Amino acid sequence: MNNLSVIIPLHMVTDTTENLFQNAIKSIEEQLVRPTAVLVVTPKGSEAAKFAKEFDYMTIKDIVKVVENDGKTDFASQMNFGVSQCETEWFSILEYDDEYSKIWFKNVQTYVDAYPNVDIFMPIVVDVDETGQFIGFTNEAVWANSFSDELGFLDKDALLSYQNFNIDGIVMKKEVYESYGGFKSNIKLTFIYEFLLRMSHKSVKIMTIPKFGYKHVNQRVGSLFHDYKLSMDPVEANWWLNKAKSEFYHENDRELSYTE
Repeated sequence: MNNLSVIIPLHMVTDTTENLFQNAIKSIEEQLVRPTAVLVVTPKGSEAAKFAKEFDYMTIKDIVKVVENDGKTDFASQMNFGVSQCETEWFSILEYDDEYSKIWFKNVQTYVDAYPNVDIFMPIVVDVDETGQFIGFTNEAVWANSFSDELGFLDKDALLSYQNFNIDGIVMKKEVYESYGGFKSNIKLTFIYEFLLRMSHKSVKIMTIPKFGYKHVNQRVGSLFHDYKLSMDPVEANWWLNKAKSEFYHENDRELSYTE
């Protein structure tokens, strides 16, 4: 797809990283319509940076660039830095342990041409466990009758009553992302939910393309949300959920800390 950068945040290296990363890169290689650029975002001077620089990117090596972040290295901060380094109109998020379907960017290009007023295109995500066993779908709810005001589109009212949406694999306009503040690193657990609430509150057009576009490994051991599951009790999790519902009115990333 023309004028699109794929951003892959990579903050650490483990025994499984090489195989997972290989599959993620292969899913870019196999796209029927390839992106313009691939940015691998790593902490500056880290083992992850060394790994990313030495990795064999095969047939897409000419479009890959490793960018090192010397700031905060949580997912939200890595993504914000990655977007700041994009030189394209659009960007997409690929977690290093996930994979695109090979028709994803071809479908996005078709929908960009058909819906020029849309700012964010989301795929239908297939969630699997670490063994590849099917868990369920995400982002498909907008195609249910009466779910939102407009079939296929996500709005604030629908989000306030239903939170199960995922930004992995999205294709979004860089200008819109930066205009409304990007991800907030001070929000734990629910920063994706807060981001979508804030975008919909700002009347950003969010559409799910009704085709499988992305495979996501859910709750992989060592992943951000797996760590949250292990360390966060239900009371705190609910606190962050409610906090997302109040913080989306603010574009800036305000200082927050959990209080019982």
